[in-house]
Amino acid sequence: MLIAANLMVKAIGAVFRIPLDQLLGKSGMGLFNVAYVLYTTMLVVSTAGLPVAVSKMVAESVSLGRTREIRRIVWAAGLVFAVVGAAFSGTLYWGADLLSGLVGNPAAAPAVRAIAPSVFCVALISVIRGYFQGLNDMGPTALSQLIEALGKLLLGYGLAHAASAKGLSLAQCAAAAVTGVTIGEAVSAVYLLLRLCIRRRRPEPVFSDFVRPCGTLLRELLSTAVPITIGSSVMSLTNLLDVALVMNRLQDAGCTIEQANALYGAYSNRAITMFNLPQTVILGLSVSVLPVLSGAFARQNFTQISRTVGAAVRLTLLLALPAGAGYLMLGEPIVDLLFGADSVSAGGLLRILGLAVPMLAMVSLTNAILQAFGKPFAPVKNMLAGGAVKLIGNHVLIGTLGIYGAPISTVLCYSVIAVANLWAVSRCIRALPPVREALLPPFMAAAGMGACANLLYQGFFPVIGSSAAVLMAIGASAVIYVGLLRLLGAMHREDILLMPCGEHLCLLLRL
Repeated sequence: MLIAANLMVKAIGAVFRIPLDQLLGKSGMGLFNVAYVLYTTMLVVSTAGLPVAVSKMVAESVSLGRTREIRRIVWAAGLVFAVVGAAFSGTLYWGADLLSGLVGNPAAAPAVRAIAPSVFCVALISVIRGYFQGLNDMGPTALSQLIEALGKLLLGYGLAHAASAKGLSLAQCAAAAVTGVTIGEAVSAVYLLLRLCIRRRRPEPVFSDFVRPCGTLLRELLSTAVPITIGSSVMSLTNLLDVALVMNRLQDAGCTIEQANALYGAYSNRAITMFNLPQTVILGLSVSVLPVLSGAFARQNFTQISRTVGAAVRLTLLLALPAGAGYLMLGEPIVDLLFGADSVSAGGLLRILGLAVPMLAMVSLTNAILQAFGKPFAPVKNMLAGGAVKLIGNHVLIGTLGIYGAPISTVLCYSVIAVANLWAVSRCIRALPPVREALLPPFMAAAGMGACANLLYQGFFPVIGSSAAVLMAIGASAVIYVGLLRLLGAMHREDILLMPCGEHLCLLLRL
């Protein structure tokens, strides 16, 4: 359910960003993305570990039959983090001028103020999503994500278009677009609060009257949430420093502020947007795996642990490797199809980022595995190392290679984190599937698929044009990839059953 919802959210996001990019241009999208990065930084610092911690604690309480304790967990988390969210919203609103100036783009201040209330809304959203995820009910999370995306699309683009039609400045148009994000988050919060009230009226079976005190629950909540938040904050703060470093290093290399803003807009709005698309599926898998593993660990069910981890790793590689290969081979035509030809080669940036797609997928999954097994500080140390690699790489590579240094440093960053996380998982539970089984067959299938996709595109491009050729190459390569997986014996029935419509896929693939 989360995978299907996330795919719809990404599709809506593309529908939002592509025309918004055409409306605001690269400079306007640079302002939009600066505000969004500042917002996500505050969001991560204040609430990143919250849904994971609540989900883990609720799943453990359900597994042990402590039904009454679940409500106390939700109330304690809601009260504490509502205050935290309000504080960070205020910081973002009243510090908009200072923060946008620090990242080298002071014109983004109106957009930063417009998005500030979203932090408080997401604090409430995170608690309720964690509660439902801990109960293995992914419906409220999925629907609330769709509400956010539709609010961004309908209101964000609509307000930006209205501001542009009135002849307002580019900064005001960007702020209008960001306002749609804030309204979408507010509506999503109201929806989840209503779902929570409805759920509370349902009688729940009580298997144990044991309920831990609020102080104990808060200590456990914070002991889980704080390390996750620190780890997420490392990457979010690294991304924030990335904005400032990219802008400043490009200007050091001789670009004007307008040219640097346009280059950063092409990189962040076009290449990074496409780079994040495959993570939609992996994120849904990671979120759903965590409460299952947490419950199994609470019961010491190591058979279920091994089976779940193995299936999740294999499925992650099956989905991430072909996406990376597709970007590596067809980066330019994909970007040109969606955004139009551009003097800034965002497609070239996407080709480099294709190498990082499987790495980021493994980071997302292994973070969830380590968190489920009570090892939240392991990802923190690994992310610190990766963040340092990214910042050093940016400083050195952008000075010599220009904007192309940014994606190269991203590849290095996620490669370091992924390898370190996998090593930590292998030492912790020794449940990872063998490399020959999990990595080699999908890697060979993805390599063959990528080569065929490139040959098809190059062959048909002179005949039917770039747009039709890339669509045909993508469609054909999907069929080729599945065929190669079948030929190499890389698909397992239990893995396919985890996917949306898994039963139908197994029948179609004869598994």
